[in-house]
Amino acid sequence: MRAFHRPAVALGVLTALNVLNYLDRFMGAGLLPVIIAAPPVGLGLRDSQAGALQSVFIIVFALVSPLIGSLGDRHSRLRMAAAGVAIWSAATFASGLAGGFATLLLARAVVGIGEASYGVVTPSIISDLYPAERRGRMLAIFYAAIPVGTALGYMLGGQIGADHGWRAAFFVAGAPGLLLTFALLTLKEPQRGRFDPPRKEAAPLGLRHAATALARRRSYLFNTGAQTLYTFAMGGLATWMPTYFVRERHIPLQQATFIFGALLVVAGFLGTIIGGQAGDRLARRFPGAHFVFSGWALIVSLPFSAMAVLSPQPAIFWPAMFVTLFLLFLNTGPLNAAMANVLPADLRARGFAFYTLSIHLLGDAASPLLIGVASDKVGLQAPVLACGVLLPIAGIVLLIGRRALVADLRSAS
Repeated sequence: MRAFHRPAVALGVLTALNVLNYLDRFMGAGLLPVIIAAPPVGLGLRDSQAGALQSVFIIVFALVSPLIGSLGDRHSRLRMAAAGVAIWSAATFASGLAGGFATLLLARAVVGIGEASYGVVTPSIISDLYPAERRGRMLAIFYAAIPVGTALGYMLGGQIGADHGWRAAFFVAGAPGLLLTFALLTLKEPQRGRFDPPRKEAAPLGLRHAATALARRRSYLFNTGAQTLYTFAMGGLATWMPTYFVRERHIPLQQATFIFGALLVVAGFLGTIIGGQAGDRLARRFPGAHFVFSGWALIVSLPFSAMAVLSPQPAIFWPAMFVTLFLLFLNTGPLNAAMANVLPADLRARGFAFYTLSIHLLGDAASPLLIGVASDKVGLQAPVLACGVLLPIAGIVLLIGRRALVADLRSAS
């Protein structure tokens, strides 16, 4: 029996590869203290250069995403995803061969091309595997790979980097993807929109017309705006928090990456799964609940993120970091489900592509570099704290957009 006829198998393959996706993406963050170090251990980078390594990846990722989304609405999404896995894995392996800052920057840019080819089309595939009332939970499982993969990137990066150097860590991270690419080719492309209500007209194919169709769904704009603020903050924190604990709290690299990674994988996994379950249940009773639930979770995170950054006591900052991560990941499933549920099937890949362009180009493409530049002048604490303040602002945007979500869901049904 082909995997398409067993949605759980397809979801499992896509989720496993998404773990590897985020492992490769954040391996560099776990390795930053080693890469920044003076030769021969590292490359002797300034903080601004170190931040640029993540920013260039995100910029390329964001700029490529609309093209991938357009192709994904017309051609085989699974083949595009398989090509993406092969590209990002080869580029991650090549990162270990970099002779200096410029070549490492180029390798991380190519990683962005591969990960865009995978990340843009996979939510659309999952949306065609499950009906709307189950999408939040299934997307939450898929996106649970974010904390798991990110944590593994930190842990493996810190451990391998400290013991064997940063080049060996990239070699270890890149090799599995080259082997697992073929797993995607065992799946069969699901029929587009098979769980969606019939539509009289197909979604427009032109870029301008597609953008106009997306803009008419006001909840899509609120969702994208809130997640852009959220991603700016999360991207900066994800890149710099391990270095922050090493530099400002004087915790050894292996210990900092292991503890932070352990907190991330537990809090992020629980938050993502619980958020997907709770969001779907609330949405069946209260239209617009996906926005309200996520909005309040982001608002409540502020005091905990402040304690995680400002407190010098491990007994305070580690538990506060756990609660912060849990609250942040609660919104992953609900917000992606809210977006999928208001977009027609033949516009969905492009909708996620434009959303991806916005949250990354205006979000975490800028924050790692800006934090690095600010750190060169005033240290890490102030710019890291500023990221935490943006999270409740994103929550307020979602609360304002609740009525728009209710109206768009009514139109979609």
